[in-house]
This record gives sequence, C-alpha cells and structure tokens, in this order.
Amino acid sequence: MLRGTVAFIVLVAFAVLGTELREAFNRRGLRAPAMEGILFLVIGFSLGERGLGLFPENVLINLRVVVLFGLGWIGLVFGTQLDFRIIRRLSVRHRFVGLTTPFIFGIPVALGGVALGLSTALSIGLAAVAMASSPSSLEALARSRRILGRNAVGLLKLVMAFAGIPAVLVFALAAAMASPLAVHRGGNVPAWHLVFVTAAVGVVVGYSLVVLVRGVREHIQLLTLALGTVCLIAGASSVLGLSALPAAAFAGAVLVNRAVFPHRMLRVAHSLERPMLVALLVLVGASWGGASFSLPVFLLLTCVRLAAAGAAGVFLGWAISGRMGARLRPALGLGLLPQGELALGLTVAIVSFFPSQQGVLEAVLAALVVNNLVGGWWMRRRLFSGLGRETTS
Repeated sequence: MLRGTVAFIVLVAFAVLGTELREAFNRRGLRAPAMEGILFLVIGFSLGERGLGLFPENVLINLRVVVLFGLGWIGLVFGTQLDFRIIRRLSVRHRFVGLTTPFIFGIPVALGGVALGLSTALSIGLAAVAMASSPSSLEALARSRRILGRNAVGLLKLVMAFAGIPAVLVFALAAAMASPLAVHRGGNVPAWHLVFVTAAVGVVVGYSLVVLVRGVREHIQLLTLALGTVCLIAGASSVLGLSALPAAAFAGAVLVNRAVFPHRMLRVAHSLERPMLVALLVLVGASWGGASFSLPVFLLLTCVRLAAAGAAGVFLGWAISGRMGARLRPALGLGLLPQGELALGLTVAIVSFFPSQQGVLEAVLAALVVNNLVGGWWMRRRLFSGLGRETTS
C-alpha cells in the first residue's frame, strides 16, 4: 500500500514536470511528440523495478485506475477535435481521400499480423496504430523552411487530420474482440455488439455532459464535470472489459458538436492532456521488462507500413495536379510515416489491454522511431527547402 502511494506521488510529480519541460521546449521551437514520449518511457523504466524501484511490481495493475482514467482523457481530447461542421465544409472528394487513405496502412498490417501468428484482436490493434499519423513534423518544417509543394503538404495535412477517426474506430473493434465478454473469448456477446455498446456509452455520456455544462462558465466547474464524465466512462468500460479511449472519443465528439460554447470545454480538455499522457507513458515504462522484442510486430509497423506508404502515394497521386504530383508519386505516402501522440496513446492502450503479449511495447516504440526518422528525412528532402522560392504545385 505504501509503495503504491509513493508511486502515485512520483507519477504526479513527473506528469507535472514533464508538462513544464515540454512547454519550455516548445518556446524554443523544439517539438517531437514521439521522441518526447520515448523519453518519458525511459524515465519510467529507470524508476521501475529494474531501476530505482520506486514503482511496485505489476504497476499497470496496481495503478490501473490511472491507466483507465488517462486513456479516457486522451479519448475525450481526441473527440473534441472532431468538429463535423468543419468536416462538412470539405468536398466529398477530400473527405473520401482523408478517410480512406489510413486503411491502406491498416489493412496490410492486420492481415500480416494474422499471417505471422498474432491474435486477430492484437493484429487489428496494431493496424489502428499503423493508421495513426501525426502532422507535428510537417508543421514544424513548415514553420522553419520554404514549402516546395504546397498542394502536396496540404493533402498530407488533410489525411493526417482524418487519420485518427478510422484509427480509433478500428481500435474500438480490437478492444471489443479482446473483451472477456466476446464470444471467442468464452463470453456470449458478439464483438460488434460490444462496439455498439462502446459507441452508445460515449454518446449517452456525451449528451449528458452537453446538458450539464449549459450555463456553466467557471473553469473549475467545467473541469469537475469533465473529470466526472471520464471517470464514469472509464468505470463503465472497465466493467464491460473494454477500453475507455474509444467511448470517451465518442463523448468528446458529441460534446464539441452539440454544446453551445464548446470552446470552453476544449480549453478544459487540453489543460490535462499532456499530464495524462506523460503519466501513462511513465507507468508503461515502469512496467517495461526490457528483455523482450517482438520482431513480427516491428516488421509489420516498419517494412509492411513502408510498403503501404508506397501504395498510399499512388492513391494520393491523382489528387495532386501538375508536375509536382507526377514527381512525388508514389513517394508521397512517405510523408504519412511520422507518428505522434495518438499512436503513443493507442500503444499504451494495447500494452494495458494485451499484457500477456511480450515484446510488443519495445517493438512498437522502435517502429515509431524508425517511422519518424524516415518520414522526416523524406519531407526535408522533397517537400521543403531552406533556400529558393516557394512553389504552389
């Protein structure tokens, strides 16, 4: 009990410290979400059983409430970014491209996982990670360099903005298949029923929050309502053996699209986003055994995903007119390789959901590093330049 209390205090301290360090780096123009996440995982490993021993054994189980709440909060933050009023303003073609392209990454990874002997649920979960893509590297380069292909950059940003929607939905399916209530796990509930229940929990709680926040203006009151909402979602998901992340994402989407003044809740949600993610990464790092490495998972998220990027480039090539589109095709898909905070959040969810799978965490983290390095290198070479005149194709 004492070690659990000490671990919780240490966790809160590092969550606050990590948030402050990130803000300090941002003020100096230094930002790399995936690399920051790996740093906090290493810090967690150094504080765990194999390091300083400040965290108890089976820390993910002993502090499971923190994991459930943290994943729920990450889901809520993601959901609040889905403003369908903005999405509806886009053309049908752009929406089709944005929602379809991530599946070009996810389907080969899922099929490859099954072919390599991984469980179907884990394979689909890895597909969700493969579908997630982050615009952080692209935006950082756009701020510091000249853009050589504005249409190409805009198209990549479009796909990256949409990528989280199918990724979270696919992960909801993986979580449903891994639930002890699922038919193939000995239960009596079909997986698609559990996906429907996940969505229903999020929608009901989301509409309840819309009603509760009417007329509320104080930040502390809104924060209290948001905390209670995420706790309710985490508890309901835990009882059903599901992940809180997809249900909370549904609730966040309902909130931002149905609330009268959603920007107030947006500020509240983002205020705890970074501390929650840091806490989860430190916890997962503390549970890291450090001795296992799943080569199949690493190959799926690097080699298979790289091949899928070529196919995605061919798919996206027709959306770019002019010589720039012809010159970049099919390499344009390499710009979708970098991954960030959503991929890290899904990784944490997978590790907490499939604790018996050894070496998955190490393999996914190594793959994230490779993807960010390769994708960043390609974008610096083909989409940006420190000199020369900006082009518009």
